[in-house]
Amino acid sequence: MKLCYRGVEYDYNPPMLEVSESELMGTYRGCPTQFSYVRHLPIPQPVAELTYRGHTYRTTSRGRIEQITQKPESIFQKLKALARPANPMAKARRTLLQEAAKIHQQNIHQNLLHRLQVAREQGNERLVHLLEDEMHQLA
Repeated sequence: MKLCYRGVEYDYNPPMLEVSESELMGTYRGCPTQFSYVRHLPIPQPVAELTYRGHTYRTTSRGRIEQITQKPESIFQKLKALARPANPMAKARRTLLQEAAKIHQQNIHQNLLHRLQVAREQGNERLVHLLEDEMHQLA
């Protein structure tokens, strides 16, 4: 099919997909409708090495699962792996998350103090008691 976009002509050949009618029937705005679907549409599967409860396995591009056999590590190899220097990006991210958690806790504390002050000004002793309990839980 010849198309033109902003004066540039090009050929467009849309991919041909095999479409088949399903046995399902439905009604759309009062008219009977038969549904159709694309046959044999390949869906790429993610390829990754994963671990579940200590067992390592690999997923393939066809959706299959392959076991990965490993020789058991000694306790010294595990300790050596833990002692390796961490990725600098991971360390920076960990620091950033710790700072964000600290700021979040400070904001919660400030919000709680403000709510406690407002409850005392209104003379709501029950709310003051509940907020003080909440403050003890956060500490």
